[in-house]
Amino acid sequence: MEDLIIFRRQRATKGQWMSHESPRIKIEISRGTFVVFKKVADLLKAENRDAVMFAFNKKDKCAYIYKEEPEEDSYYLSKTGREYYRFTSKDLMLFFIDFFEIKKEKAVYFDVDSTPNEKGMFKLVPSF
Repeated sequence: MEDLIIFRRQRATKGQWMSHESPRIKIEISRGTFVVFKKVADLLKAENRDAVMFAFNKKDKCAYIYKEEPEEDSYYLSKTGREYYRFTSKDLMLFFIDFFEIKKEKAVYFDVDSTPNEKGMFKLVPSF
């Protein structure tokens, strides 16, 4: 029995099976879908049909997400019945790809700071 090697399956930390213990959002590249996980929605105090928006800082190479009063060009969160919200915007997805120089992948995750800046925005940085 000492000659046996046992190899157990390990949960992946990237891609489809990334842990949601930390606040994150995901962009599903093929569809242009943004997934806002529950921890981020809780930070934003956002619920179904609330409006969110993104801001980008070229100098620091980061983005920000924040909840805003609904406007015509806002992104509206839709409840999925699971522990996340989503919305689709191919234009925003393409901007993220260009801004962060993302290689075409199936999905890309962004870590979200758990404390807002002085304007109430939460910083996003790629987790790749």
